[in-house]
Amino acid sequence: MAHLPERPKEYVCENCHTIVAGVVHGEPPDHTYESPSECAACGATEFVELDRYPSMPGQ
Repeated sequence: MAHLPERPKEYVCENCHTIVAGVVHGEPPDHTYESPSECAACGATEFVELDRYPSMPGQ
């Protein structure tokens, strides 16, 4: 059976709306994901989890 990689938790930068993968801490199976300390695109530090990000109007 092939191994299926785990999808990391994703975050949205509240400033530029870039989607980024979370930073992993720990080893499986007890690892966790956290938002990055800074957005690589704009330098902002505020993120929201992708599943909590509002839908775009008209979609």
